[in-house]
Amino acid sequence: MKPSSGRLVVPPPAGLLTQLARFRASALALILANFVPVFGVLALGWNAAAIVIFYWAENLAVGFFNILRMRKARGTLRSSGMTLNGKTVTEASRASLIVFFAFHYGFFTLGHGVFVLALFGRQFAGSPRDLMIGALGLFVSHGISYRKNFIGGGEYKKVSFADLFWQPYGRIVVMHLTIIFGGALAGASGSPVGALILMVALKTLVDLASHLAERRKFLRMG
Repeated sequence: MKPSSGRLVVPPPAGLLTQLARFRASALALILANFVPVFGVLALGWNAAAIVIFYWAENLAVGFFNILRMRKARGTLRSSGMTLNGKTVTEASRASLIVFFAFHYGFFTLGHGVFVLALFGRQFAGSPRDLMIGALGLFVSHGISYRKNFIGGGEYKKVSFADLFWQPYGRIVVMHLTIIFGGALAGASGSPVGALILMVALKTLVDLASHLAERRKFLRMG
């Protein structure tokens, strides 16, 4: 297309516009869920410890929806190379691998929770009820991504249940290292509002980047 100014304008590729439209709902839900702590800080008196514990609860949502993904996934197992009890994983191993994931991930989440409580528990300022209500927002956010992207976007057809076994760990480790160090810095400075909001913004950016990278990975599988 060539406007009157004489400059050539190249329109964005249709594929990019399609991707942005496809991911808009889940990305917006993720951002809104992550900014629940901003309301907690400004209106409910949350401090760094409350925010870190709130974000720890996201482990539960991630694990729950990964189990649903493993149940639904229909991708080929040829490239996974995964073994269970010394045997190559096959379709008959699906239920056993899901149970193994639940225990494996459950212990990971428990250990992470003990670490978070040991580090931040004594400084906690907030209402457990408010944290639980806020955590529901995290479940809604992950539920939207599951429904819009994994099911509606056909991602379940491209990935095997074995590939999904390790899927949550990398994202969670990066995400929670970000908030643990951010929480420690905010706590050291007396948890001022600006530091807490900066921590929330940093975690949201990391989480959003991971979310979009995951979506692009599934697109490449197609």
